[in-house]
Amino acid sequence: MVLLIGISFKLSAQKTGKKDSLVIYKQIDTVSLEMKIIYPPVVNAMKQYPCIVFFFGGGWIGGNNDQFMTQARHFAQEGLICFLADYRVRSRHGTSPFESLKDAKSAIRFIRKNAERFYIAKDSLIASGGSAGGQLAAAAA
Repeated sequence: MVLLIGISFKLSAQKTGKKDSLVIYKQIDTVSLEMKIIYPPVVNAMKQYPCIVFFFGGGWIGGNNDQFMTQARHFAQEGLICFLADYRVRSRHGTSPFESLKDAKSAIRFIRKNAERFYIAKDSLIASGGSAGGQLAAAAA
């Protein structure tokens, strides 16, 4: 009887209403780079989902990771797990596009390394972005 209760609990816990979250994917001195994670309304813990990471535009000078929130919410509704990655830019960090590219590569490595934690298929990752973020997505690939 106890065994049946345990099995029943495990099966009912497989589908969750996973909440959107925020994680730090990279720490450089005093700078913490964050990623917002947008999940589909229901996540099956026994399944791996495709994912998409968005890099904002802004000419490597400015911008923020909320730029593609509307698109992330749309794709989450379609069953993708979405990541909105921050990266270093000149106005906030005094950096060049080279540091931005290092951050984009770090973001992708972090997602793949934590694939199980995020319920993603690490080989089904789409990199996307606008303007400078599009170049980061292409160069990081």
